[in-house]
Parts: sequence; structure tokens; C-alpha cells
Amino acid sequence: MCDMATSETIAEMVARIRDAIRPDKIVLFGSRAREEARPDSDFDLLIIAPSTLPRWQRTPPLYRLLAGLGVPKDIVWWTPEEVEEWRAVKSHFINTALREGKVLYEKPA
Repeated sequence: MCDMATSETIAEMVARIRDAIRPDKIVLFGSRAREEARPDSDFDLLIIAPSTLPRWQRTPPLYRLLAGLGVPKDIVWWTPEEVEEWRAVKSHFINTALREGKVLYEKPA
């Protein structure tokens, strides 16, 4: 996650998402967060933000927002309530993402 191009890409993704939806938190998880990424590895992003849309309708606008960056990405958008609901399931990906992930942005309190 440390090379300059990757850092710039991450900063641009965070800025675009932050400005568009004002999330509570953006977390990078997966191989890039663990610093085990290959050059072709995608950027796994967990977005925690309020929404009234069903989960499957939330991410398409974010993919369009991040189009043109030239990197593969996998985006999941969960509400704070969904995160809390699934935190009790230790084997669920949300726990791994929050435990092993790197917080890229957190809304000021």
C-alpha cells in the first residue's frame, strides 16, 4: 500500500467517496490492507454510511464515481446498523474487514 501511485489512487478514491456521500467510515481491507497485494490486486473498500436503499442498489453509483482510475475495485456499502447487526457473527467478513483493515477516512465526531 506504500508506493506513490497506490497512495495517490487511494487518496483520490477516498476524496471522491467522501465528497459524494459523506460516509461515516471508509476501510481498505483484503490483500492491499495486509500489504500482500500483487500489481493486479483489486482495492477492497468497505463504506459505512447511512442509506435507505437496499444494499444491492448502493454500490453501482460508487463504481461510476470511481470510473477512470484504472484500477480494479470491490466496493461494499453497509449502514452503521447493518455493521452492528453482523458484528456478533465472528466469522463474518465485516469483522475481518474491521479487524484487519486500514481506516482510510473517518467522519469527525
